[in-house]
Amino acid sequence: MPGCTIGAPETARGSPTIEHQDAYRLGSLTDLLELLVDGWHIEHLHYADRCGLAGGPDAPAAFFGLTRSEQREHLYLVEDGRSMSHRSLIAMFREHPHVWKHRSGSALRDFTVPESPPRPPEVWGTVPEPFPDALMLCPTTLRGVVCVNQTQSMDGVTMAVTSLERYADGARAHYLCHAPERRFRDDAAAMDAIAVDDGGRMYRVASLQRNQRGARIEGSLAIAPAVPAGASLLTLTIGTLGPGAEGPGAPGPWVFPIPLDPQA
Repeated sequence: MPGCTIGAPETARGSPTIEHQDAYRLGSLTDLLELLVDGWHIEHLHYADRCGLAGGPDAPAAFFGLTRSEQREHLYLVEDGRSMSHRSLIAMFREHPHVWKHRSGSALRDFTVPESPPRPPEVWGTVPEPFPDALMLCPTTLRGVVCVNQTQSMDGVTMAVTSLERYADGARAHYLCHAPERRFRDDAAAMDAIAVDDGGRMYRVASLQRNQRGARIEGSLAIAPAVPAGASLLTLTIGTLGPGAEGPGAPGPWVFPIPLDPQA
């Protein structure tokens, strides 16, 4: 069976797709459980509102990539209306760090791009200095958490923003990256990141802690000033991931439009 195309988040440039070269085969819940019992591990999981596999049904489906030693297996389970559906399966693995989630464009609210250039943070707010060390990212200053769970791929590098924490004087975005075809240095992280909201306000962004395990990077980004009440969309753009082990890093951009509660 050839590779598959899975719908990805809609951005201002259109509705991109994610191309998978791995051969997925149609399976069942029984097939998945048998593999798990037999010692296979779920390496990644994708959800698509529309299954675009050639010859397959055009219906919602969950795509599983499994590994055991050097072996690899790829299954997709189509929504069949039964008690254990693809949504139930995703709920089981939702908090697992190896699960990559896709959000369809229809789940994102419409937004308009301001005609004037974004206003720098010094014009409309206050950035704690020295930034980002002066940010108070602690439970007492936490104003709320936004579940993002958006994923985008660019030239074999998959980037996901999982959540956005809003604090009294800034914010923190958590991201995951998987780049099986690239080698990164030990200090590799998301770089050249910018954030702009729907009110035309630009934010300062800096890299915080990060953890690298092989081709997988987990990290967070500091954002300041604090997102003001009334903002309904924050667009986080990551321009580069790196540096690479043998030179420049992986160029993006990976764009994540994050809906916000204007009342928060």
